[in-house]
Amino acid sequence: MSVRTLVIGFAFAFVLSAVPQIAFADGPASYTDAVAGRELFATPTLGVFAGVATGSLPGSWSASIWHTPLGPAPSSITGGSFALATAVDGSTAIVRGTFSAGTVSQTGGFNGCANQTYAVQALLGQVGVGGGTGSGTVAATLTHYRTAVFGYCVTYKATVVGIVGLIF
Repeated sequence: MSVRTLVIGFAFAFVLSAVPQIAFADGPASYTDAVAGRELFATPTLGVFAGVATGSLPGSWSASIWHTPLGPAPSSITGGSFALATAVDGSTAIVRGTFSAGTVSQTGGFNGCANQTYAVQALLGQVGVGGGTGSGTVAATLTHYRTAVFGYCVTYKATVVGIVGLIF
């Protein structure tokens, strides 16, 4: 790399350092996507999901959600992460965020071996391309599909559908 290339690079970086106030003068943008997917892995306190998003930021998403054990009483979301592979301003990007709070409340399937449904309401923090200072919300329905096998109730798959709102 030549000295001339380095000088031009430093000059360009200096000019760009003055631009952020102009580039973000309108403030953060708001995005809304419908999401659908499946639970890939679960323990009593962790759910790992992946699926497809359609809307303002279409693409593939994944989430890991830590929570207190599920039951008839609402469970608390205690942490986790969200990632969306999409395009932002015409460039491919990974929008990331962390789960900061929320609940998972059972809404159906209380008796027998019926399918169970849960309302998921969550808050996201640190949202942005690669992470950031933005925020977001998740409102979704989680469904555990169950059947009886040799007298035991077994969950054989789980799906999630909902809406994700992001501001960054």
